[in-house]
Amino acid sequence: MARDVRIELSEQGTGTVMVDGQRLKGVREVSVEGEVGCRPVVRLELLVHDVGTLAKPDTVLIPDDTAAALVALGWTPPPGQEVPDAASDV
Repeated sequence: MARDVRIELSEQGTGTVMVDGQRLKGVREVSVEGEVGCRPVVRLELLVHDVGTLAKPDTVLIPDDTAAALVALGWTPPPGQEVPDAASDV
């Protein structure tokens, strides 16, 4: 699925990532790959909490910013999991 992606980076290593006009928070790393004759590929690495310290090994704790970014990218959270609005702090 093609999306409009805009990446702004500063000299200090900070920046913003916008996908389809929505600012994504919880982004740890961004990479862009391109080939002649092909659409560019943007890869986003999102933050998650350390899962090695959890009592339940099948549980992953996702920060609110990361969950909001995933929803903006098309993720459907499990039933009963509330996700804050990604645009509320833009």
